[in-house]
Amino acid sequence: MSAFVFDLDMTLVNSSALAEWRDLKMWSQVRSNLESVKPFSVGTPAPHELPARIKAQGHDVAIVTSSPRWYAEALIELFGIEMDVLVAAGDTRQYKPDPEPIIKALRDLGADPNDAYHIGDTTIDVEASYRAGVTSIGAGWGVSEFDAFSSVAPDILLLDPSVLLRSDELKQRGYFAEMLCAGSHHKTHRGAILPCDNFSLRYTLGRYFKKENPRYTGDALSEKILILKDSDAPAQIFAKALTEFVQNLKWTPDYVIPVPPKRDQSRNRFEAVLEAAAPLLQGDTEIAPNGLRSVNEVEGYKSMGHLERAKAVRGAFEISGDWNNAKILLLDDVLTTGATVAECTRVLLDSDASEVRSVAFGRNQLR
Repeated sequence: MSAFVFDLDMTLVNSSALAEWRDLKMWSQVRSNLESVKPFSVGTPAPHELPARIKAQGHDVAIVTSSPRWYAEALIELFGIEMDVLVAAGDTRQYKPDPEPIIKALRDLGADPNDAYHIGDTTIDVEASYRAGVTSIGAGWGVSEFDAFSSVAPDILLLDPSVLLRSDELKQRGYFAEMLCAGSHHKTHRGAILPCDNFSLRYTLGRYFKKENPRYTGDALSEKILILKDSDAPAQIFAKALTEFVQNLKWTPDYVIPVPPKRDQSRNRFEAVLEAAAPLLQGDTEIAPNGLRSVNEVEGYKSMGHLERAKAVRGAFEISGDWNNAKILLLDDVLTTGATVAECTRVLLDSDASEVRSVAFGRNQLR
């Protein structure tokens, strides 16, 4: 059996009304307003009901929170949350993202980190999970800002909390591109697509780890993204990931257009991917490998910060074609700051495209 370690706030219960007071540690205000904490209205059963259901399946359950014990115990009683172990502020010397609270919870449960999951809604939860050696699960229903969250993304993202009850399938619930590149069997679900904003405009199909990132361990997706820069060998895999994304997006683009190569590069790394994807795309979606072109060289782009990149790429692209009133899906390999995608999107919208969304194979991971 597995061990499930839950964060409390914005994972099991919706305590957003108390967020400012909690951040400022104004605990008297928090104590006076506990009735403002609400259950999440997503999923059946609701998140706060999951621990009882998981325990009934024979798994161990812990709650780990950086909030005071009195606060955690009050919410646990108020919502009837069942658990075996509670680790609260003061129970360990360090707080998340340090792994000590999760390690203590697993030790108290007598659980193996290799067969444990930590479920939380923040990048702090993801970092703590990695450092504790457990699989991180993102509680997508509680995430407040997907741009930041996607840059330190969990191993598994769930938007439907009830999926936790199918514990034998959790390892198959990864991101489309990661699972395909690793040659792993995967289950289609909404969390296989990683949102990178709160507006359903930017997505990625996995995480991209630089080799110096401590979470990089020969990651198959990261390696194949690097190979794609110079070789079409991974084209079929990326084409399948792209088509699965489009089929599950519930939004059908008229065209798929890639971010163009630099002006001095003759090879379009997306051309073979799009040619392989073309027969698999449904409806009237067409590919346009040369729909955009680079007109300016940007020196030192990779060393720039977000604002510098945004300024540097202004006017660096122009259209090649007529996108009058078209819905366009913009394709990139790695989403880092998003400056290039934003500029390509601006150019397409200025050329009378009706809507532009973007997808990248990987989201650069900051930690």
